[in-house]
Amino acid sequence: MVNYLNYANVSNNLTLTKKLPMKKTQPVDIHALYLASVQDPMSDIERISNIYSEIFQKQAKSFREDFSGTFALSCCWVQSDIERSAIAIDIDHETVEYGKKNYLANMNESEQGRLQAIEGNCIVETEAVDVIATFNFSYCLLHKRSELLDYFKKCHTSLNDNGMMIMDNFGGSDSEIPEVQERDIEHADHLGPFIFEFERKSFNPIDRLAHYGIHFKFPDGREVMNAYTYHFRMWSLTELKDLLEEAGFSKSHVYWEKCDKDGFGNGEFYQTLEEENSVNWNAYIVGVK
Repeated sequence: MVNYLNYANVSNNLTLTKKLPMKKTQPVDIHALYLASVQDPMSDIERISNIYSEIFQKQAKSFREDFSGTFALSCCWVQSDIERSAIAIDIDHETVEYGKKNYLANMNESEQGRLQAIEGNCIVETEAVDVIATFNFSYCLLHKRSELLDYFKKCHTSLNDNGMMIMDNFGGSDSEIPEVQERDIEHADHLGPFIFEFERKSFNPIDRLAHYGIHFKFPDGREVMNAYTYHFRMWSLTELKDLLEEAGFSKSHVYWEKCDKDGFGNGEFYQTLEEENSVNWNAYIVGVK
């Protein structure tokens, strides 16, 4: 049984310090910074719902979020419809407790009763659901083909007959080159402006193992370097499609992100069978039971 913490080293008790000489430190909530810069739960739910209804001509009700972290996505799922329920699974105790304290505790009794937050390994069978979502490339923490296949098989067993599994994936000609991408975050609730950085530290083309880091920087010179670090195996869409088929899924679909006039992803996705490679691209892969 794999221990994800061997692969993802997450520092959750950091303090925000200034590079210039100073004695004063200020605690920083890296989970809040991550939510503001990486996650967009309501948009994710809208896309999941649209893809599910496109495939099955009905609405998804039950949901499982794997590698769920603070399970913000599951919270928004149960809040989006009174008939919706969610299971959230993550192995990190501190992160799960953060979600319970900061998100679950602020939900009403009905919403809390429809969400089950589990601290444990995601490679597990659960009660059957309509949708299993594995986002932020978390399945890439599984480096061995046998581990990922076992995970997919258990997901297949944990889906209803009209069920699907959805994951995100990224690539492109620049995706394997060391680089730091940055983005200004200016309008996050309850947070001042800051810069989000995603660093590609290294990539080994032989085993396709890559190291990544997330950094947060602030206008006054303070910064949190390596707030999150990841050791991923970069699975290709072809590998994922083959593994889904081997795990028992009847078919799989790829949804490609559209680009705006400047060549950046615009958050809109469409189903496709063939695309030209680009500098960077984002996609969903959906396994249909």
